[in-house]
Amino acid sequence: MDEFLGRLKKLIYPDKCTICRKLLSAETKEVLCDRCYSHLLKENLCNRCGRPYKIENEGCLCCKEEEDSIVKRTIGLFPYCDHYRKAVLRWKYRGIRRYAKSYADLFVNDLLVTAILELDAFIPVPLAPSRAKKRGFNQAKDLAREMTLLTDIPTYDCLLRTRDTKPQAECTKEQRNKNVKGSIAINQKFTLPQLRRVAIVDDIYTTGSTAKECIKILKQEYAMKDAEFYLLVVCIGG
Repeated sequence: MDEFLGRLKKLIYPDKCTICRKLLSAETKEVLCDRCYSHLLKENLCNRCGRPYKIENEGCLCCKEEEDSIVKRTIGLFPYCDHYRKAVLRWKYRGIRRYAKSYADLFVNDLLVTAILELDAFIPVPLAPSRAKKRGFNQAKDLAREMTLLTDIPTYDCLLRTRDTKPQAECTKEQRNKNVKGSIAINQKFTLPQLRRVAIVDDIYTTGSTAKECIKILKQEYAMKDAEFYLLVVCIGG
C-alpha cells in the first residue's frame, strides 16, 4: 500500500530537477536532471577554494591573494550562475526549503564530502536578525541538519548574528570584511565538545568573508586553534 501511495503521489506531484525544474522520471531517485548534474563541481577544481582550475596556470589565480586563509578547503556544488544561481535564490527568498534535502544528498552521496574530510561537526552560518524574522528559517541551518540526518554527524547551531548587516551581495570585495566584522558571536547556550575537523555551512561563497569571521570567533571562544575548518556551500562565485 505504501509503495502504491508513493507512486500515486509522484503521478500527481511529479519530481522536478532542483535546478532547472525539468520533470524527472517517475522511476528515478535522483534530484537533478542529467544536464544539470553534468555541471556539478567534481573535476578540475582548486583543492583550496573549490573553483574550476585551469591546468595551464601555474597556480589558482583566485587563491594567490589568500595565502594565509584560515579555511583549509572550500567545496561547492555549482558555479554561481545561470539556473544554479536562480535555484539557490528560490531556496533563500521563496522559501523552498525542500531544496536543502537535495543539496545535502549531493554533498553526502555524490561528492562524498563527509567521508573524504572525516568531519566531526557542521556549523551553519547564522542569519542576520531581520532576515531571519522575514524568512522564518535559516537555509544554511536547514542544509546542515539535512546532512546530519544522512550522516549522524552533529550540527551545532552555536553562532549568532549580533546585528543586521548590509547584504554581502551589495558590497564590493573591499567592503565585505568590514561589513561582517564584529557581527558574529557565540550562542552561550552551547558547549561544544573537542572538535578536530569542522565544516562551516553556507549557501553562497564569493570572498568567504562571513565564513572567516565565523571561524575567527570559534577559534577565540572555543579554543579551537588547532582545528581544521572547511567550508561547504551550494554555489561558488567568481
